[in-house]
Amino acid sequence: APEHLERLRARGLKKKRALAIREFALGLEGLRRFVDREPLYRVHECVFGVLSLESEAVDPRL
Repeated sequence: APEHLERLRARGLKKKRALAIREFALGLEGLRRFVDREPLYRVHECVFGVLSLESEAVDPRL
């Protein structure tokens, strides 16, 4: 509804979007390392990075 547009625009999704992009990039890097047959500890570096980003507090209303 039009009356809600201003409130929706003001939600400030910058942090959530940045976290999602970083998680995605780390996931792709982990897949690349796995496919390139790098040692598993190198793949796990990316996995643990994604997990740590997912544990960051983000306002659930966003």
